[in-house]
Amino acid sequence: MKKLLLLVFLASTLVACSQSAEEQNVWSSVEALTKAVFETKDSVAIEGLTNKFLTYAHSSGLVEDRPTMIHAAVSSPLKYKDLSIEKGVINIDGNTAVLRHNLRAISIDQRGTESPLNLGILQVWKKNNGKWQIWARQAVRIPAKTN
Repeated sequence: MKKLLLLVFLASTLVACSQSAEEQNVWSSVEALTKAVFETKDSVAIEGLTNKFLTYAHSSGLVEDRPTMIHAAVSSPLKYKDLSIEKGVINIDGNTAVLRHNLRAISIDQRGTESPLNLGILQVWKKNNGKWQIWARQAVRIPAKTN
């Protein structure tokens, strides 16, 4: 009986640890995509992190497919500062991850005008050939963070 309990404990611990590692892999992909879109504007990185069936929705209601999203991201004249991701909820089921997080930054247009960016983001990621890729994203405007 003790051996069975120990085996169940070890198995549950292994599942919990692997889930945490997988969650970290997804968050790392989220952070890499955020950096590629908002900081480096790296089309190669964005292509590697996005699935060919991507649907990318902005808080304005604009919905883009993968080629349009990549072009818009790398050609945007906007600059960003104080970019931060507030981790939220992540649920992983097999090769699919659904997560919510907040993204906050200051956007700077070509004239140097600064505007706050406060977004709540829902993303769907799928593991494809051992690599997490985003399939869907929806952003909504949220209130500014109060201190």
